[in-house]
Amino acid sequence: MPAQAAPGEIWGKVSMQGSIVDTACAIDTGSYEQSIDMGILPIGLLRQVGHGPVQPFSIALIGCKLTPHDGDNWQTFSVTFDGPANGEWFTVSGAAKGVALSLQDASGQTVQPGLATSKQDIKPGDHVLNYGLRLVSDETPLRPGEYQTAIRFKLDYY
Repeated sequence: MPAQAAPGEIWGKVSMQGSIVDTACAIDTGSYEQSIDMGILPIGLLRQVGHGPVQPFSIALIGCKLTPHDGDNWQTFSVTFDGPANGEWFTVSGAAKGVALSLQDASGQTVQPGLATSKQDIKPGDHVLNYGLRLVSDETPLRPGEYQTAIRFKLDYY
């Protein structure tokens, strides 16, 4: 940037940051941060059935490869979901009470907070991991209202 700007010139600055990692797969940018709309659920349905419908979401892995930059080849990976939890459910905050979120894998099995999923084989190319979230009654008194939570995920390679 010149020491003095000429009349009529406007200067700006663009900053950026990033990192380089050695992983078997990259996470597609559309999967990196997601917002899942759980919809509106009548409290009577929660009282009667104990849960709402499953809201699907997916994590797209792109450019998977088996050979790291340095070291042994990767063979498998697992996913760990983490966030505020109480046992096998993710807790929520907000005005709604008596509810939590259950996370399920593609086969309908519960994915417990903080525990790695079963190892899956890494195959070269792109892959989609499918999951679902379900609002469940946590056996405490129900109170209607809005709720929210944040669930993080990480992939570990072996």
